[in-house]
Amino acid sequence: MAMTDSKPPVIGIPVAQGENARGAKLYVVHQLYLDAVYRAGGIPCPVPLHLDEKVYREIFRRMNGLLLAGGEDIDPRLYHAQPNGHLEKIDPDRDRVEIMLTRWAVEEKMPILGICRGHQLLNVALGGALYQDIRAEMGVEEVHDMRGKGPNFRQQRPHQVKLDPTSRIAQALGAVLWVNSLHHQAVATPGQGLRVIGMSPEGVIEATELEGHPFAVTVQWHPEMLRDDEQMLKLFQLLVEEAARFRAHRQDCAC
Repeated sequence: MAMTDSKPPVIGIPVAQGENARGAKLYVVHQLYLDAVYRAGGIPCPVPLHLDEKVYREIFRRMNGLLLAGGEDIDPRLYHAQPNGHLEKIDPDRDRVEIMLTRWAVEEKMPILGICRGHQLLNVALGGALYQDIRAEMGVEEVHDMRGKGPNFRQQRPHQVKLDPTSRIAQALGAVLWVNSLHHQAVATPGQGLRVIGMSPEGVIEATELEGHPFAVTVQWHPEMLRDDEQMLKLFQLLVEEAARFRAHRQDCAC
């Protein structure tokens, strides 16, 4: 992989929250995200919650790229909707930190890769809206939520995605993909500047990119879980390559 210098770029990954069997509060990030960034040549750096904005500014200054991982539903009040009966667990602390970092990354043109929840998070951060449940609100027959369906549900690929052949990720991965799928929500109204570059056969938005940004790409599927597919690793390699360029530019302009 081509780099502008020999030091691997730092990729910030905001964490989720959980607890152990004794009820102790934990920060959680799936190992597969860290592993994918590492395999792509970057340094994965989990970002905790519950810090103040000044500290997040210092963390952000040390980051070269942002990975928005999968996880809980996003609070619908952030896109001016009320929770309905299909909403699952939300985490306002994570929402706050991720939206803050995402907006800074958009403003400074820091590379961003959003996955599943992260695909939806970038959309909300840019003023877009979500379907709280695609079966209830879109009526699609495609299977998109494979959670718990069989021992290998994370690797099963229930539907295709057709990508805009002019998009960055289509040029890296191909224009038609079979993907895994672990979500019940989806992008409804794209946020400001977001271009839809991938759709499922029944019209679920599966990939976006931010116009005018060097690399702000989101996908609804989980490439980190498809470890044996070298094509999927290319998404993380693109993020790391762009993060190295961003760091070099930031150093050149003393940003």
